[in-house]
Amino acid sequence: MTSLLPRNEPIRSASEDSWLDRPLSASQCFIGWLAATASFFGVAWLLGGPTEKDVAESAYSTWSIAHGRFACSYSPITGGHFPPIARPAVFMSPLYPLLSGGLAALTRIGHVVAFPSQAQLGHNCSTALVAMFRWSVLSAAATPTVRIGYASWFVLMAGAVALIRASGRGRSRWEPFSLILLACLPPVQMCLVSFFHPEDLVSMGLILGGLALARRGSWGWAGVLIGLAVVSQQFALLVAAPLFVLAPLDRKARLTGCAVLSAALVSLPLVVATSGRVVRSILIGSGNTPSFGGTLLWELHLPGPLFFVFSRLVPIVAAMGIAWWAKGRLGAATLEPIALCSIMALSISLRLVFEQNLFGWYFMAVAVLLLMLEVACGRIRGEFIAWLGLVALAYNPVSWGLVSNWTPWALPLHLALPFTLTLIALLIVATDLFRKRIRIYLVAWLFLATLAFAKFPWHHSEFRGDLPAFFWQIVLVGSAIALAIEPLIKFLREPREAGAFPDETAFRD
Repeated sequence: MTSLLPRNEPIRSASEDSWLDRPLSASQCFIGWLAATASFFGVAWLLGGPTEKDVAESAYSTWSIAHGRFACSYSPITGGHFPPIARPAVFMSPLYPLLSGGLAALTRIGHVVAFPSQAQLGHNCSTALVAMFRWSVLSAAATPTVRIGYASWFVLMAGAVALIRASGRGRSRWEPFSLILLACLPPVQMCLVSFFHPEDLVSMGLILGGLALARRGSWGWAGVLIGLAVVSQQFALLVAAPLFVLAPLDRKARLTGCAVLSAALVSLPLVVATSGRVVRSILIGSGNTPSFGGTLLWELHLPGPLFFVFSRLVPIVAAMGIAWWAKGRLGAATLEPIALCSIMALSISLRLVFEQNLFGWYFMAVAVLLLMLEVACGRIRGEFIAWLGLVALAYNPVSWGLVSNWTPWALPLHLALPFTLTLIALLIVATDLFRKRIRIYLVAWLFLATLAFAKFPWHHSEFRGDLPAFFWQIVLVGSAIALAIEPLIKFLREPREAGAFPDETAFRD
């Protein structure tokens, strides 16, 4: 754990001569960004590239916006003969479709075939989905539209760089190291290669940028980015609410006002253009549609309104409670990197505690914030790496492949991943035993992985059934909360010198 330092001093590891603490020039940092970008694209390619699963939630909006048909960007979901993968059940929040629509217009996706006319789109866009689907088949627009999702990486990387630098670890080897690790995180890759949800990466990048600006005292601009994050993916409210609690009293209005204004500038034009059809996507997004269930909350079988209260409102209130408690103990020190990242990782974990569905990409937000917490602390814990490995086992990121992202190595890699990770853990445990050392978390990890995924060596049948979703929810979410709270507890217990932290006035613009 790093020592507590004044806000404007760089944070260092226990060893000032740490390899990762060595400074880098601007050109070296840029090369690091390129290496991280290459890592992101390379791992995504290895995993098959962006999938078309759930692309229907954004593609129709993207195509409508790209061709100036804003009224049909959130068309009524009507009947029609769609393949299952092309039939939308819900639509994404508007920020990503606006960004992807702009990129689709610039790159002229599908321009070889005329886009449907207003008459073909129908009165009040009643036949728009059918017309756009037929156009996408003739123009082969689906695959290049999916590949626009790669652009979400640049938003995530920019936000990560901003927060790393605001935490005092930027412009050192920590910066490229952290970015490359970020690019390879299984939940980050799952947002593109397992299901198509690049809006989560966009929202996370904006969140990280907003936290960086809050650290620097730019509360107005922090509000702008947080507001944009909310209209990209609603889980950003689990950061917005506790950040409001942590903000100095005379900066709360600026933070809130700028957040509301930026969200309104994105949302209101579409509300008018779509006759209000976009409102549901703005307020709820695409994540409140029950599909698989199986979580603890789902098993309670609560009635609809009560279910919504517990799954969406209770986490926000609980996140504000965590921030209020921490601020009562630490005051302005809650904006120090360790405390801030820990509080936000705890807050975002609450989404998974009260979720009705659980997919691998749902762990992206907490995985990214846990990584930022590791960077702030100046070390990468073995427990964090083990947790990432367990997420990758429970929600295998190697898709078997649709037509758009099929590879000849997908199935062998998918089947080999559990064996490979388990073998690595076994070798580490064996090496520890040879050195007369035992790491309990690794032994527990190996036991759990063997119980859940091991196969008999003489045939391919597992000797157990699939474990239920609520089991992985307890294990993965519970351990994520433990990883998030441990640095905060240590931060609270460390002695603080008088004047080590400024009061709230020091965080003003």
